[in-house]
Amino acid sequence: MGPEVAVFLRPYGAVYIEIPKVACSSIKAAIARILNIDLVHGDPHQTPLPSIHYELSEHGPLYPDLFSFAFVRNPWDRLVSCYRDKILLEVDGFTHSTIRPGVADCLAHFDRFFPGMLFEQFINVVASIPDEEADEHFRSQYTFIADRANQIAVDFVGRYERLFEDLNRVRELRQLPEFELPRLQAASSSVNYREFYSDRSREIVAERFKTDIAMFEYDF
Repeated sequence: MGPEVAVFLRPYGAVYIEIPKVACSSIKAAIARILNIDLVHGDPHQTPLPSIHYELSEHGPLYPDLFSFAFVRNPWDRLVSCYRDKILLEVDGFTHSTIRPGVADCLAHFDRFFPGMLFEQFINVVASIPDEEADEHFRSQYTFIADRANQIAVDFVGRYERLFEDLNRVRELRQLPEFELPRLQAASSSVNYREFYSDRSREIVAERFKTDIAMFEYDF
């Protein structure tokens, strides 16, 4: 894993570290509005937002002189979101499957993913790919925001499960202007992620993402 890129809110001395499948499309769109940047075709991922590079340090904060924040999500829920978006292609938004029809472009170079695969098959493939090789949409979340000693190295870690409350906390801490959070890159229907899992697949995820689960105190 090489250098990461964070969104730089220069006027507010802050950086947002994006973790995919954790409302990042919506958060980046809100940041664009705060910074008075027009979205290209309504897509925050095509819009050149101010950015700043960083590399994970051996120990200590990623940005000692800036306020850094990120959001995390229950790993079991995040993988269901990834599956519905990148394999079932249920999400209206910015996912494309032009390289290998039926599999999102970001996963197309992994031969083990295939169109319409069952969720349990998807979980088996994800579990077989280490973080060093994983696509960012299913890479362990701690790898984005922890130092090499596996200590959290950002100032604020919000949770997807209380997204609006925690975003408002960031706004208060950095005196950001009022903003609305658009609903982008979301499936048209909601589901209970637990219903996707068997006992076996639940345990596979528990083992594969055990560091995320422990660090961010999640359970099934």
